Amino acid sequence: MADFYQHARLPTLHHLSTPDSTAREAELVELATKRPIALLLPALHLEMERPALPAILSQVGEVPYISEVVLSMNGMNAAQMKSANATCRKWLGSKKMTLLWNDGPALKAVNHQLSEAGAQGGKGANIWMGFAYLKAAGHDGIVISHDTDILNYSPSLLAKLGYPIAHPRLGYRFAKGYYSRVADRLYGRVTRLLIFPLIQAFQEVLGATPLLEHLESFRYPLSGEFAGDCDTLANFSIPSAWGLEIAMLCEVHRQLAVNEMCQVDLGFHYEHRHRQLEAGTLEHGLVGAAADVARCLAYQVLRDSQESAAESLLRLVLERYRNRSLEWMDRYEHVALLNGLHYDRAEEALAVAAFSEALLVLTKSVAAEGLHAPQMRPAPAAALKEYPDLGRQILAAAVPS
Repeated sequence: MADFYQHARLPTLHHLSTPDSTAREAELVELATKRPIALLLPALHLEMERPALPAILSQVGEVPYISEVVLSMNGMNAAQMKSANATCRKWLGSKKMTLLWNDGPALKAVNHQLSEAGAQGGKGANIWMGFAYLKAAGHDGIVISHDTDILNYSPSLLAKLGYPIAHPRLGYRFAKGYYSRVADRLYGRVTRLLIFPLIQAFQEVLGATPLLEHLESFRYPLSGEFAGDCDTLANFSIPSAWGLEIAMLCEVHRQLAVNEMCQVDLGFHYEHRHRQLEAGTLEHGLVGAAADVARCLAYQVLRDSQESAAESLLRLVLERYRNRSLEWMDRYEHVALLNGLHYDRAEEALAVAAFSEALLVLTKSVAAEGLHAPQMRPAPAAALKEYPDLGRQILAAAVPS
């Protein structure tokens, strides 16, 4: 059953009923005549061979208020790019589509202009390039973005994210989606067992700073689903890899007033391709992603502290995290037991141990190298202004269909 609890700091738009989809669609079509709505999808080429992406694009092709789909992709060669462009075009039907080949020669050259850190690839780099393309193309409207591995996708997700930005009575400039990650068990380990207890640990060491209170207020800070007006998003400085979601929420805090941001209950159990655990092991990719997220969070929280104090602060945070993560494990075990869900405590403990090790490695690297931005890129709008030819290069590299 949905609740209507409002966090004291962050407006929360709950899923309490299901509006008439025809009426809501007609309303968004009318609103989109004033502010066009583009959909930005970051993806690896591997998604072309999985079931989620074709189902997503086939449904998006039927959504009348989406004016354009921007596929920002990497992990492919020239032949794969041409095939992906043709295949996605087929799935989308007549909907306008642009493909950004992020590891192709033209956009690699663009990335290298952004410094060696900016040249790194990843989801953040794909999102950044999508923002830069839309800004350079003169998109004067709204951008919606979501992950491309959603197995139980519905276009209602687009309406829920786009409506708070499009409707003039609401007046939001950024909306963050949240949802449940439950099947026969609880998923979302990085959020449940790293981010939530780590934010609590930072609060115990640093106090309830405004940024930490802001991050704490989000129900699912690592969700990949968000929307905003293009000008706002193009002014966000974000990293190239997995720290994207945390960095974006920090930019929201620094650039927007509370009444200009919200979180939206997307109203469904999010089902996607889960990272599998084997007995006694933890997938390397999951730990690597967690380490990137932790590094980004530490940088964002400590960037205004004296650098000489960063190591000692992190050691205190790590100590608090080890205690708090065990408490969060207990909480989720109780949730699982009450709901009759499968719960493997040994598997959860393995994840916490891996996250603790990632935090220890981070602490040691800060001691050796200092606190630094994890592959941070300048905001797209700033980069387009600093490099006058950058926009032309991105537009020339975009592959229309």
